[in-house]
Formats: sequence, C-alpha cells, structure tokens
Amino acid sequence: MSEPTTNHVTFDFAPQDFSRLGKQLTELMLEAFEAERSEPVLTKISGPELRALFDEPLPEKGCEPDDILSQWRDHVLPHCRRNGHPRFFGYVCTTADPLGVLADAMSSALNQPVTAWRSAPAATEIERLAVRWLDTLVGFGGEGNGVLVSGGSSANFQGMACAVSRAEERAGLPPGSRHRLSIYLSKEGHVSMRKAAQLLGVPPGQVRLLDIDEHRRLRPSELQRVLEEDREAGLVPAMIGVSAGTANTGAIDPLDEVAEIAAENGVWLHVDGSYGAPAVITEEYSWMARAFSKADSLSLDPHKWLFAPVDAGCILIRDDRDAERAFTLFSEYTEITQTDPIERYALFDRGLEMSRRFRGLKVWTILKGRGVEGLRGAISHDIALRKHLDQRVADDPRLESLGSELSIACFRYVPEQNQSGTAEDEETIAAVNRRILETLVSEGRCYMSPTTLEGRYSLRACIVSFRTQISDVDFLVDEVLRVGGG
Repeated sequence: MSEPTTNHVTFDFAPQDFSRLGKQLTELMLEAFEAERSEPVLTKISGPELRALFDEPLPEKGCEPDDILSQWRDHVLPHCRRNGHPRFFGYVCTTADPLGVLADAMSSALNQPVTAWRSAPAATEIERLAVRWLDTLVGFGGEGNGVLVSGGSSANFQGMACAVSRAEERAGLPPGSRHRLSIYLSKEGHVSMRKAAQLLGVPPGQVRLLDIDEHRRLRPSELQRVLEEDREAGLVPAMIGVSAGTANTGAIDPLDEVAEIAAENGVWLHVDGSYGAPAVITEEYSWMARAFSKADSLSLDPHKWLFAPVDAGCILIRDDRDAERAFTLFSEYTEITQTDPIERYALFDRGLEMSRRFRGLKVWTILKGRGVEGLRGAISHDIALRKHLDQRVADDPRLESLGSELSIACFRYVPEQNQSGTAEDEETIAAVNRRILETLVSEGRCYMSPTTLEGRYSLRACIVSFRTQISDVDFLVDEVLRVGGG
C-alpha cells in the first residue's frame, strides 16, 4: 500500500530569520517607548482615513514578515493612543512596565493553556504563587485562593458568582430562585457589577444602588435600612459590594463600617479594589487592609496600578470551596486523575475560563523584579502628584474641584462671569469644559476624559504612570486655563 501524499506546510522560521525579526521587533518596541515620551498622546486622524490604511480583501497568499513589520511601523504604532505618555491622564490605564512587556512576549512564545497543573505545570505554579503574593500585598489573608482573569469586570463577575452560589445554598433555595436574591452597591459602584448581577439572573430592580455622601461614598446607614427592608419583604441578600477606589473620583467607601454590617447580617462582602487596592501598601492607605482581611472576595487589576501590560486582573476568594461550588462542572475530557494535591489543581474549577493565557508570568515578573518597595514608591508618587493637582485647582478661582481621592482628580473650569450658580451658568460651564476637553485631545499634547458628577460636567484626570512628573501636571492645568480663557 502506498503512503498517502500530503503537502507539508510549516510556519517555522530558520533560527537566523527568527533572530533577525526578533531584533526588528525589539527596535519597534523601543520606538514605541520613545514615542510615548516625545510624540503626541494621540495622533489626529479620522475614522475613514484610518480604515483606509488597513482595509483590503482577505489575502489568498501571504506576504513577507518584513512587510508586516513595516505596516506595524508605518500604520499601527503612529495611530495607537500612547497610554504610557507622561501626560496621558485619560483613564486608569497605566504605563506598562518594560519588565512586564518582556514577560508578556515570553508568555506568547511558550503559549501555555493554563487550565490545570497537568496541562501547564510551571505556568500553574507561577500563577498560584503570583496570586499568593497579591493576597499578601493587599493584606487579604485568604491563603492565596483565587485566579488571574482578564480584568476587573471579570473579577467582579466571578466574585459575585461565588456570592450568589453561596447565598442560594445557605438559604436552601431551589433552582430558578435567583429572582429572590438582592445585591447592594453604591450609586458609584462599577458598572461591571450591575452587568454581573444581570448575567447571574438577579432582577435589575433588586440590585440596590444606594445613596452616597458628600465624598461620593456609600452611606452605611442607608445600607442597613435597605437590608432590613429586603429581609422583611422575603428577599435573600446575596452580596454587598464596596469600592476601594471608584472609577469616577477614586472614592473609597467606608470599608470598616460596611464590613461590620456584612458580618452582622451574614452577607457576602466583595471589595472592588480593581484600581485602588494596591494603594494599601502606602502608609496613607494602609488602613484599608483591616477591611480587606474581612472581605469574602476582592478584585484587583495588576494591569492598573501594578503596571502590568493588559490583560491581567485577579479575583481573591476567602474560601476556595466557594469558588469550586460556583464553577466546578464535570466533563469526561476535563476529569482530573492525578492524586497529588499539587498536581490535581485545576484552575477551570475555580473560574469561568478553560484555556487561559499565561498571565502569571508578567505579574510574577513585576512583583519579583520591582518588589513591594519599588511599587510603593511608584504608587506614592502618583498620589503625591494628584495632591499637587488638587492644590493647583484650589489656588485658582477659575477652577473648581468636584471630587478627588487616591490618584484621580475631577475638576472643572468656571469662567468668572458664570459663577452665580444659575441653570444658564451651568449650561455655559458645561459647554466651556467640553470645548476644553475636545481641544486638548485634538491637539494631542495631553489627554483627559470626561465624567458627570451630580449633573455637572467634569474634567477627569487619572495619574497612574511612573513617567508623569510635577511639570506634566502643571502643563495640564496651564493648558486647561489657556483653552478655558480663550
């Protein structure tokens, strides 16, 4: 019998070609890093113009790798927003640590599907160690139970899934009874938690969005009142969600008081620390660890204030059994047969994903390479810059602070002739600040984002970069004053 014939296709490079392309890639990375220091934050180009650079039919035949690298240099790099720019203040999107960038590239080369120890032994051990280190870093004290995920939205979802599952079990609810559950958040709680509740089957009307105080924090007295009313109505409180740094202003809910209420009522406490939790390593915010150690789950994003490249989030769970209850389902092709407790560990039994990127390598690399001391210095620096921004705002009668905490400051320009507080003045002030924002983003020399606080249009500055200096903050304020007065 003759051997079947096949057209053998390989995508491998000769070692010398891979080395040459790798050198070109490293040069492109360096160009990107340099552009973050010297080029505009965002290059001005229209949607149709940008699409025209890439739009073409699906290629039937491939091109040379050198041509692709040229496309990267000419069309991709110039038109990506430069999030590592020292004057990028738009969102909580940090400057990527070059150590983490190298680790991320190595993760792609290794291409580990981090599903379980048996599939990716070293990658699983690295992730479990990285999660234990994150647990220690923030003072959660949960023995490193948890997994790395894509970001805060996924982490919040998985924390809520564990809370809902436990509430069902403890209340003895039959399947299909999630319409009896209730969730408690402040009005400033992250939208991802409302999404999670919706996807988990909790009725939108039973996601209680509680009033906030003058510092934009959840009111504990309001929480206690609504909890009691819901219990009297026959509902089952499933989770209280608090923020250690809201997306709007960086506000921190009264964590200790809420933790007491959660314990007294036997309700799962979830802390959304996606942005602000790492600030606990600074002296000023070390008090947050008391509440973190009482929470049932805590989310944090290494790709926010620990400077990891996107994507890298983490959900910490107090009791590993809660994660297993929520996410373990048997299937023949995933059955674990190992008997050693280390070797039988399966991440897919503790989270939503099956195949997962080797996120642990960049997180472990940054924690090991920078240490707590280095991270503390970078975070403290950002907080100090936010305080400097607050002072600049306080010192100028044309500027008004609307909320400020951690490394986020919200403020607005108020023309001297529009400071009477009338509805007409508010409309004018909003229009002026929209113009300021649109002008600054268009010019590309600095970048902010907008938000609305109690109906007031606000300029929002997020300082989460190890490159930003006082001169950059001063430049931002001076530009706001320049455009506002123009």
